[in-house]
Amino acid sequence: MPGQLFAEKGATGTGPLQLKPLWIILLSLWAFLLASGCGGGDRTKDTTSSDSPTSSSTSSTASTSSTWSIAEKNDFVLSRMREWYLWYDQIPSNLNSNNYSSPEAVLEAARYKVKDQWSYIASLQEITAQLSTGEFTGIGIRTYLDDSIKLWVRQVFPSSPASTAGILRGDRILGINGRTVEQIQADNAWDQAFGADSPGVTITLNLLRSGATKLDIKVTKATFFVNPVYTSKVIQQGSTKIAYLAFDAFTNAAYPSMLDAFNDFKTSGVTEMVLDLRYNSGGLVDIAAYLSSLMRDASDKDTFAILSYNNRHTSSNQTLNYTRMSSDLNLSRIFVITTSATCSASEMVIQGLKPFITVVTVGSTTCGKPVGMDLVPFDDLVLAAITFRITNVNGETDYFDGLSPSCAATDDLSHDLGDTSESSLAAALSFIARGSCPSSTKRLLPRNTMTALPRRLPDMGWDGMW
Repeated sequence: MPGQLFAEKGATGTGPLQLKPLWIILLSLWAFLLASGCGGGDRTKDTTSSDSPTSSSTSSTASTSSTWSIAEKNDFVLSRMREWYLWYDQIPSNLNSNNYSSPEAVLEAARYKVKDQWSYIASLQEITAQLSTGEFTGIGIRTYLDDSIKLWVRQVFPSSPASTAGILRGDRILGINGRTVEQIQADNAWDQAFGADSPGVTITLNLLRSGATKLDIKVTKATFFVNPVYTSKVIQQGSTKIAYLAFDAFTNAAYPSMLDAFNDFKTSGVTEMVLDLRYNSGGLVDIAAYLSSLMRDASDKDTFAILSYNNRHTSSNQTLNYTRMSSDLNLSRIFVITTSATCSASEMVIQGLKPFITVVTVGSTTCGKPVGMDLVPFDDLVLAAITFRITNVNGETDYFDGLSPSCAATDDLSHDLGDTSESSLAAALSFIARGSCPSSTKRLLPRNTMTALPRRLPDMGWDGMW
C-alpha cells in the first residue's frame, strides 16, 4: 500500500520501519485557522455504493512523544522520497541525509522545486485532529496580503475567538502586537507574528474597518471545531431555486453537514447550484468524489479521477469512481466560485465533473495542483510528499498554471459569503438569469492583486490561516 498510518520504530519493512495501512491524501492549499493544516487528499478509499459513507478516521489522540533519533527520521524521509516521490529521479544522487539537522531540511533538499511547492512534514497529532474532527487551535481568521502589503481579513470562522471578539470579513489588519504589517513583511516574520499556536495565547490586532474606523481588538487563541460547510442556503431567483454551498475543506468532519445541506436542497426542489470553493484548498479525495456524486446523476462505473504513481509503483495506480445515490440533485450544470486559494481536491471536483455536466467557474484562476500525496506517519510526525498525478476521465491533467474562470469576478470582502450582492455570487446568479457572464463586475476590496500570503502552511503554498 502506498499510504500508511502508524509506524513502529525498529521493525523491518519499508526503510527503517514496518508501516501499517493508512490514508492517501491529496493535499493542497487546505488550511484552517492558525493550525498548520493539511488538505486536498485521497485516502485508502471507503466510498460505498450507498448514500451513507463508510468512513474510517484517525484518532485525534495520536502520540506526540518522539522516540526516534534525528538520524533515523532523516533516513526515513530520504528513503521514502527516493522510492515513492513522484519526481524521485530529480532528487540529487549524492544527497546524504546525515548532512542535515532535521527531517524538514532533508525534505527541502530533496524537493523538486520546479513543480513541487507543497510537500511538507507536520505533527501527527495535529493532522489526525484536523482530518477526523475539524479541530483547530487559533483565533479563527483567514487573511489575504495584497501587492501593496495590505493585510485583509478574508474569513472569520463561526464559534472562533475572532468571531466572539467581533472581527469582521473585510477588516484591514494594520498591526499585530504592536508591529505593523509592513515591519512583519520586511522581516519575513509571519510565522512568529501571531504568537505561539497554543490555547490561552492573547494577541492584539490593530484594525481599520470600512476604511475609516480604527480598532484595537484583543483576542485569545482557543481550540474549537470548524464546520467544513461554512454556509448553505436556497436562493430564490424568480421561479428558479438555486442551492448555494460554501464548502471549506474535504475532511471527514464534512459528512454530516454536507448531507444535511443536500437533503435540504433536494427537499426544496433546487434546479441550479452555486458551489463556493473560493477558499477550499483541498482535503480527502474520496470526499471530493462523494460531494460530486451528490450533484449529478452518476453511475458507480463513472470515473471521477485517476491517480497515477511514479514508474516504480504503477501497480498502485487507482481509479476513483462516482457513487450512485438516490439523493443526488441530478443537475445538468454547476457554477463553481474560485480564487487562487481553490486547490487540489477542489480542482478535482471541477475536473471530475467537466466530462459529465457543464461546469461554469466564476472568480479567478485556481492554484494549479494536479498532484497529490500520501500521508505517511513516522514517529510523532507525518511526511506528506507528492506521490501521484491526478487525471480526469478525459485524460486532462498537468494544470500547474491553474484553471481559468469562465467568468471573471472579484472576491468581494465588503459582503459576507452567501450574500447575493457579493461580487462572485452575484456574477453566478447573473449567468443563471441571463445565460452568459455579466459584462463587468464591480471592483471591491481588496483593490490590488494578491502576490503573497503571510504564512507558508503545510501543503497550502502561502495561505494566511491563523
